[in-house]
Amino acid sequence: MGDILSEEQIVEFKEAFCLFDKDGDGCITVEELATVIRSLDQNPTEEELQDMITEVDADGNGTIEFAEFLNLMAKKMK
Repeated sequence: MGDILSEEQIVEFKEAFCLFDKDGDGCITVEELATVIRSLDQNPTEEELQDMITEVDADGNGTIEFAEFLNLMAKKMK
């Protein structure tokens, strides 16, 4: 993954992720994902958001871990 995203991008994404990980458990809810992505100057449609959420939250647990979030952002940056 490091070859897709720069160290600077990873740090930026981690900072954004942590802002929304209010309890510090390493997970954000799918609802918070939209806010995180928009804070990074991305403006996905509702349909795109639903596709991203479906892709990332494959286990249906309602939360997204940082590694899953990074994978998602790496795909968005291509």
